[in-house]
Amino acid sequence: MLYQFSVLLPIPLYRIFCTDCSRGSDIVFALDSSGSIGLKNVQEMTKFLELLVNSLNVDANDNDPTVSRIGMLTFSDSATVHFQLKTYHKRTEILQAINVQYRGGTTNTSDAIRYARFLKRI
Repeated sequence: MLYQFSVLLPIPLYRIFCTDCSRGSDIVFALDSSGSIGLKNVQEMTKFLELLVNSLNVDANDNDPTVSRIGMLTFSDSATVHFQLKTYHKRTEILQAINVQYRGGTTNTSDAIRYARFLKRI
């Protein structure tokens, strides 16, 4: 069961994930879009990611050390990379790219972890 995170979290989301927000982070989102999750929950996860991206400094600005880079993949039978850490440099680009389609299928978490590790290296 997913919760309405915007209602449950009165503080900015980045404060939950960031203890030293003076530096940016490399973040790879791995969204489970398998059959056991269902379309409605994939949509809820997408909304949560939008809230998170909106709470982070993701707009690149001449080597600003507080900028976070975002990558994203989805997985079900296999993993699919939607964008890498260096692909987008503007919040609007990332938010548009996060809107992905539900795929269904089985849950291949190991493939997602393998791809996420790969994305962190490039």
